[in-house]
Amino acid sequence: MPEQPKFYAGIVVHPEQATQVERARTYLRMDPERLTGRLSGELVALQPLHVGSGALLPPEDLGLNAPDVPLVKAFARRGDLRTIPGSSLKGSFRSLVELFTPSCVCKTRSRQYRDCRYDSKRHIGELCPACKMFGAMGYQGQVRFEDAPQQKGDNALHLIPPQYKPVGKDYRRYYPHALIDDRDERSWPLEVVTAGSRFVLSAQFINLMEGELGLLLIALGQGKWALCPKVGAGKSSGLGAVQIEGLGVERWQIDRAYNVFESVDAWEPVDIGKCIQAARPLYAPDVLDTLQRDLARAAIPGVRNAGND
Repeated sequence: MPEQPKFYAGIVVHPEQATQVERARTYLRMDPERLTGRLSGELVALQPLHVGSGALLPPEDLGLNAPDVPLVKAFARRGDLRTIPGSSLKGSFRSLVELFTPSCVCKTRSRQYRDCRYDSKRHIGELCPACKMFGAMGYQGQVRFEDAPQQKGDNALHLIPPQYKPVGKDYRRYYPHALIDDRDERSWPLEVVTAGSRFVLSAQFINLMEGELGLLLIALGQGKWALCPKVGAGKSSGLGAVQIEGLGVERWQIDRAYNVFESVDAWEPVDIGKCIQAARPLYAPDVLDTLQRDLARAAIPGVRNAGND
């Protein structure tokens, strides 16, 4: 059987650096010396975007005019509103953090790597940077993304080629914007939202160190690298590039209003640049330079010179 073409790239895994989990970062209490707060903004689709619901529906049920297509893979919904589940967002941004930090390689068959583990009964365990932020077996993560409802944009029918399982165990995969599977065989019908569609982005974080919040902000496209992550399916077929706009980050001042979570006095803006600077010892700059080359807005075909929508 001929080898399938590759429409993804790989980054050599940096050795994992796992350390003991400090009790101050768990959910037993909110530490005023750490950062607990929220972020909000808009997620803008720079390419067509598909996050599947698992349902196959007739195109007319989705408002699509496609008489030759019997069934379409539907976009995820909350009620009647197209929505990106928070779990999909968390997985996309976690995978980026795993790429540029010395984190574990989870969900792999390679015996060279292992998942992080945490004993939730005794509150002990060694976790890598990504697992400390996003969670591991027995350990609840400290970053949570809300479902992101669509606020602007339309849907459309998009056909992609059959997808193949990637190969290779000794590196992490990602999908550069410029590597697009342009095979003529396009037989998988997806309901996508069109480029320019906008979704409400909302997330919470608890007991993060300043540098850890900086890692999350880098994955969200902040800082000099200005990454445009990929979300959803069809990443190898020109789908999924997104950009975060109007990002606001606020910290909850526990010592000011511990019992008044919604009090205006309890919140203050977070210095994004300071957090990214504090993250400097935690990330691999060479990896981020590579990701900037492949995942920045300028690498997206068709929007190289486009301004913000």
